[in-house]
Amino acid sequence: MRKLLRLIKNFLICLKTGSKPIQVTVSQIIYEKMFTDKNVLITGGTSGIGLETAKKFLSMGAKVTITGRNIDRLNAIKDEINHSNLTVVEWDISNTNIIEEKINDIVEKMGKIDILVNNSGIYSPNNFFNTDEKIFDEIMNINLKGLFFTSKKVSEYFIKNEIKGKIVNIGSVRSIQGGAEAYGISKWGVRGLTQGLARDLIKYGIVVNAVAPGITATGINGINIQNNAYTFSSLDKRVATPQEISEIVIFLSSNSTNHIIGQTIVCDGGETLI
Repeated sequence: MRKLLRLIKNFLICLKTGSKPIQVTVSQIIYEKMFTDKNVLITGGTSGIGLETAKKFLSMGAKVTITGRNIDRLNAIKDEINHSNLTVVEWDISNTNIIEEKINDIVEKMGKIDILVNNSGIYSPNNFFNTDEKIFDEIMNINLKGLFFTSKKVSEYFIKNEIKGKIVNIGSVRSIQGGAEAYGISKWGVRGLTQGLARDLIKYGIVVNAVAPGITATGINGINIQNNAYTFSSLDKRVATPQEISEIVIFLSSNSTNHIIGQTIVCDGGETLI
């Protein structure tokens, strides 16, 4: 009886407000096969977070395409991983003129795209006073402009093909802390774009979120965690591993997080609390 009354009440509310009933289906996830039949595009996948994320997706049944600017490095990774579900594509993400061509090429090779991980990025230690226009433009073109237009093309593809896709952006704690250097500014842009895209794309069923790593043991930082993982800047006094960040990307790419929209998940060992 209570269930019937609740249904009648909800029906009357829908009539009054003009809204449509919404049904939610929650299912148990078999994690080992969570991404079977899912196709993933990871930009900047030749090292660090991108590469570890690609390996994790492959281990969970996904087809994966990684991109990079060095075809020799891409081919070496393909040979090393030796997985039939891995595709590599040479692509300079800062060249917006070829984005549509690259997306079409990747769709042709994989069959479709379900998940986009915007991982391409470069870092420069230059501060406000010693950053010239060349350095500024290079960082912005890869870290923000390339991400913007890649997301645009993939979102258009999702909408055209009625795919309820996922977009996960790799940001930085610099997007939380603020900064006057080009890298920090670019990551502020990534965080803001994540929120804006999430708001605008959810009506199409496209879910957008981001990860903000603290200092991570990647090539971009020149850190070899095998030698020393110490850092003074976090509460736990160590850097993050690429594998830790990849776990968050996997989480945000899964159906476990369909109700997490426009968020930036920070993984920094407590650095932003100091």
